[in-house]
Amino acid sequence: MRFRMVVLLSILAAWLLLSGDRQPTPAPTPPPGELDLAGAFVGETAADDAAIVAALAGELADCIEFDQMQAEPVLTTGLALDHLRTQARLFRCDGRSLGQVHPELARRVGDYLDRKLGNAGGPVGPDQLAKWIAAYREIERAAARVIR
Repeated sequence: MRFRMVVLLSILAAWLLLSGDRQPTPAPTPPPGELDLAGAFVGETAADDAAIVAALAGELADCIEFDQMQAEPVLTTGLALDHLRTQARLFRCDGRSLGQVHPELARRVGDYLDRKLGNAGGPVGPDQLAKWIAAYREIERAAARVIR
């Protein structure tokens, strides 16, 4: 019995000695999604601007989803959807263009939207609207990842 107790205490002591100096393992960085905006925001306002982009993209997706539920939706063309984006940015940013402040942001988001949505201004159906919503949700996630 005494021998078992000595062995048990020895194992416990060894475990405490070996595990006591360990630093907690940091959580892995989440992998980027389809759109990676890391490094696209620079300067003193980078974090604030990323938060604005995340909020604006999420709000745009919400607006498109809401419009789809209406008896007579108004966002029925690519031109109307782009107009919504430009006007929302104008109002939300007080006329300031984040694309001018962060040209890399403008390039990456522009390339992403062209790749995902094209640039046709004509009529859009439910499938295309779902793509617009998904694209804005990805922009929202990508900008939010920058500030985490």
